[in-house]
Amino acid sequence: MSEEYYAREVLKKKRKTTAFFFITGFLSIIILNNLITLTNKLSSNRNIVSVGLIIVFGVMIFLLMERYISVYVYKIGKDAIIFAKKTGNRENDILYIKLDEIENIKDLREMEPNSEVKETYYFVYSDMEEGCKVCEFKKENKLYRFVFLPSERILRILDRKLNHHGHGRPIKKVQL
Repeated sequence: MSEEYYAREVLKKKRKTTAFFFITGFLSIIILNNLITLTNKLSSNRNIVSVGLIIVFGVMIFLLMERYISVYVYKIGKDAIIFAKKTGNRENDILYIKLDEIENIKDLREMEPNSEVKETYYFVYSDMEEGCKVCEFKKENKLYRFVFLPSERILRILDRKLNHHGHGRPIKKVQL
């Protein structure tokens, strides 16, 4: 989507050191080697089991690397907020919400259980809670939520855009 953004922000996370990746990779190779060596004692299907182990370890390493390398990106456009996941140079949009679909924004601590909420999207990392906001929005007459950790700049822009949504008149009161 080639849209001009008013704000674009990458949510940083605590980076793992190169030593962590080196040690994890080395231990994974040792464990995989030992498991394949144990399959040599099988009388039948040892080749299939060895290939299966390699595939399982490959998928596990891919998922772990995806988790540690990827970051969330928040983008505010003219009339929408977009959440994306960036891995390396690749950036994939995950959620596109028009600003006029947003009902409210609250602190995460103020979030109450609501059985009407169809789904809640989380654009934060598990160790983050301070400063997180929850936003409710309606799409196709269904209520959804997303949790994110906006900077002060993103909050100011969202507040301005939601209160004066292109018409110079407030459309909704945002609770910040």
